[in-house]
Amino acid sequence: MWPELEAELLVARDLSSRSRPGDALPRFRKVLDRLRVMDLADLEPGDHERWAEGVVRSLTGEAVAVHAVEDALDKPLAILDDAESRAETAPPAVRARLVAVVEGARGLLLQRSGRLADAMAAFDKVLADPGVLHGRDLATMLLNRGATAIELGRLDAALRDFDVCHEQAVRAGTPSIASLALHNTGFVRYALGDLPGALRAMEAARAIDPERADGLLDIGRGAVLYEAGLLEDAERVLTEAISRMVGPGRAPHRAEAEYFRARSLMALHRWDEARFAAAFVRQYYTGVGHPQRAAVARVAELEAILLPVRRGEAPVPDDARHRAEQAIEAAEAGDEVDPLLGQHPGLAARFVAAHWYLLADDAVAARAVLDGLPDGIVDAPLTTRIQQQTVLAQLAFASGDRDAGVAAVRTGFGLLADHGLGLGSVESVTAAAVHGVDLQRTDVAAAVRTGLPDALFEAVERGRATFAGVGAAAAPEEPAVRALVTEARGLVVRARTLTNRESAPERAHLFERSGRLLATARERAWHRTAAEKAAAEERPATVADVRNLLATRDDGAVVANYLVLDGVLRCVRLDADGARTVELGPRADVAERVLRARADLGVCANDLVPTALRAAARRSLTRNLDALDELLAVPLEADGSLYVVGRDPLVGVPWTALPSRRGKRTTMRSYVARGRAHARPGEGHRLLAAHGPGVTLGASEVRAVGDMWPGATVLTGPAATTTAVREALATHDIVHLATHGRHDADNPLFASVDLADGPLFAHELDGTRLPGSVVILSACEVGGSSQVVGGEVLGLTSVLLRLGARAVVAAVAPLSDAVAARVMPRFHAHLRATDDPEAALAAALADEPEPAPLVCFGSLEGLER
Repeated sequence: MWPELEAELLVARDLSSRSRPGDALPRFRKVLDRLRVMDLADLEPGDHERWAEGVVRSLTGEAVAVHAVEDALDKPLAILDDAESRAETAPPAVRARLVAVVEGARGLLLQRSGRLADAMAAFDKVLADPGVLHGRDLATMLLNRGATAIELGRLDAALRDFDVCHEQAVRAGTPSIASLALHNTGFVRYALGDLPGALRAMEAARAIDPERADGLLDIGRGAVLYEAGLLEDAERVLTEAISRMVGPGRAPHRAEAEYFRARSLMALHRWDEARFAAAFVRQYYTGVGHPQRAAVARVAELEAILLPVRRGEAPVPDDARHRAEQAIEAAEAGDEVDPLLGQHPGLAARFVAAHWYLLADDAVAARAVLDGLPDGIVDAPLTTRIQQQTVLAQLAFASGDRDAGVAAVRTGFGLLADHGLGLGSVESVTAAAVHGVDLQRTDVAAAVRTGLPDALFEAVERGRATFAGVGAAAAPEEPAVRALVTEARGLVVRARTLTNRESAPERAHLFERSGRLLATARERAWHRTAAEKAAAEERPATVADVRNLLATRDDGAVVANYLVLDGVLRCVRLDADGARTVELGPRADVAERVLRARADLGVCANDLVPTALRAAARRSLTRNLDALDELLAVPLEADGSLYVVGRDPLVGVPWTALPSRRGKRTTMRSYVARGRAHARPGEGHRLLAAHGPGVTLGASEVRAVGDMWPGATVLTGPAATTTAVREALATHDIVHLATHGRHDADNPLFASVDLADGPLFAHELDGTRLPGSVVILSACEVGGSSQVVGGEVLGLTSVLLRLGARAVVAAVAPLSDAVAARVMPRFHAHLRATDDPEAALAAALADEPEPAPLVCFGSLEGLER
């Protein structure tokens, strides 16, 4: 009898710990019913202890499950009162332990109801004498006290509890508790700003309990991905977690996941969804009596209403002042509750109110709101501190104090830069720029209003340079990471062999599995040492920097810095004599022409297309290139070298194919990049030329290129492997890849080039140090880039530049094998003679009869870091 009852009780406890209170509740009640009908007089002396333990544990389990299922506190507290009376009359051998179990359960219910101080007092009372509890009970108590400490912002205390909890849970053989301890450790790391450490802890938590399917371990991971700026990944992870949070008693976890999902949706500009998610969270926590979380959710709801207006995606409403007053009411309500997860709802709500007052043209009221800020901003999360600097900048600019506004912007970008240095990988650093979108927009919009081109140039570059650091240490070399990438590569190779319609579902499944493996690999590779942090800093270029350089060069060079604000494309044209702003018209016009030119180039490069259609595409291409030239290049009046700075859609323009730029040095970059000093290379390790599969003339092309350079290494066929190319990128100062590739617009760091053993992915190179090399990607369109949320440009080209390449020559649209085979030997002949990749490309294309969408990407030559 006893073994059966104890086994049933253990199953119920396990169900409860795995977030299945609806399934656990009837099992607790079943055990309790059987125990209650027993005649105590018939029990053996030792069985009285087992009976008392069974009753008390069933009652405490029932209380916790009832609270989760019914979202009410009175009934479960009454059940605990019954459990407490039973524990206090239990046999002396188990009395103290059972009283502690009941008190711990009471603390858990108080914590889940927002009564954090009372909950902490209950846990402290129990753990004051830890010898009373042991094994699973002690681990559970430490886990729950640590979770309460997180909500109170006592992060060091939480870490101590989770460390001991993990140790106790491992000893007790309870992987579900051990994994939660590690997951919560990761959450604390996240709150402390250590995102790589957070992801490592959460990955370890998953490894301990891989079968856990309740979505609980994904809440923290989603929060970390959001903080890192990987918004699509965060939203996907949280949405999948929420889909598993169905059934009785799952609402508390769903509400927590919905909160972080609402934050991600806001950053993705999915305003309505964000507002509905935040409203759900607010309503839930209001209903269960958790005022801290309800207040935080209310602020998120108000932000979701404000953001589309603040970013110019919705008109300013007539009742802006009324909305500011609503935010003030939320702030005052937030002041009445304790901070939650380091966030003080009163702070964030006041920022919302100040924004609304500024939108209502009431700077005085906005200033009064900021002057009344409570203490605690220094310890607030990054997003809150950035929001503070954004509001301060907006207020200063609106009041005519430009110096104060720029100072606030610089402070905000400094916070973001420090945050980025703690990440490391190219993707994580650039993705974190999402938290600076409003700050950048505030700076640029204020500069536009001044009418001063110098101010506009420097405002644009302040934000762009913040996230222009290099990549991580060579973490991808870790065996576990390499194994994931190798497996992903094999899945991609297999998927690409499935070309018929019937195989489409399997093909999609293989690509999805590959993507998930690559996502795991890249997160494990987020790491950087202190020495590398210093090397990663990028100082924004100023007008004085650039003009001094151009005056020294004295070659008539022009820097064209393009930007888009409120759908209008502008350019700050800068030369040795000064700067001027050029209004170029709607961004949509340029984007449309770029898409058309790209489509035309695709037809022209395809030998399988009938001659008549290719001729029509060539005529259309000529018209579109002429139009882009008139829109973008001709107004600049640049007769010599041109350094183009811009983001989408400028990164997709085939600049060297524009009529006015044929035969002229043209360089492209997404920000004014400072070069790294490099000596003219010697004869050792000069060139690696590799030919990948599927390039018709690739073998002859790389051999012709190899003949230009004595001692060149030429790889064709099976020798052109991903490992060989990665090693060559780290050692050779010229690398030529005649291989097809793909740019993944949705996941730009999954861009790849095809080699003998499969694709070499862009993010796989993260951590490889390139020795100031020139990299040539001569086939297909692997020069493509995507503008990720936050504005940064990512793709294979940008990764190579960030990792140390001084120039990358790549096609931004389809390029025929025949054109590449003609152009590339000429390019290398000029490169060997001049060591000037921009001039070499211009000379190689000057007499080419076919438009070639090859672009040279690089730093502003002479502007040193």
